[in-house]
Amino acid sequence: MVESKPYRAPCTAGSKMSKYDGDLLSDPAKYRHIVGVLQYATLTRPDIAYSVNQLCQHMHAPTSTYLIVAKRVLRYLKGTLNLGLYYCKGPITLTAFCDVDWAGNPDDRNSTIGYGVFLGSNLISWSAKKQHIVSRSSTEVEYKSLSLTITKLFWLRMLLKELHISLPSPPIIWCDNSSALVLA
Repeated sequence: MVESKPYRAPCTAGSKMSKYDGDLLSDPAKYRHIVGVLQYATLTRPDIAYSVNQLCQHMHAPTSTYLIVAKRVLRYLKGTLNLGLYYCKGPITLTAFCDVDWAGNPDDRNSTIGYGVFLGSNLISWSAKKQHIVSRSSTEVEYKSLSLTITKLFWLRMLLKELHISLPSPPIIWCDNSSALVLA
């Protein structure tokens, strides 16, 4: 991969990968090794969290298509070596953003929930998780995402309190689904 060209994004926008795409790999060890390394990279590169989450769902039976996608993420990392988490001083406020890929998995129609939590302008916590059940509406899955994000914010708020760091204002949560906000 040293001589490969950099790629502009960790995944292709709008594309949905199916477990039936491509042929099963004869030796899945290479794929598992690449994805394991990518999982480790998500500790400082939240921009690849969604793509790596998608790749991790197929560790048991990887296909040639998933290997190509894993290499695409590596090519993206090659082109963005200067990106990462940088922390700077600023106001001590908690802000969170949450979103959902409703019924985004073409195989089982499960959704992927994601959130990011900022302390001031610094990203301090993030996640991308596939749900275990199918949600019946976008409101339901967005509400679950909101609930997960609130839980994380509450935990972080309690941690700051134990460290004797007080917040000047309540945390703010941004959600793009008006029905979930009304329900909350």
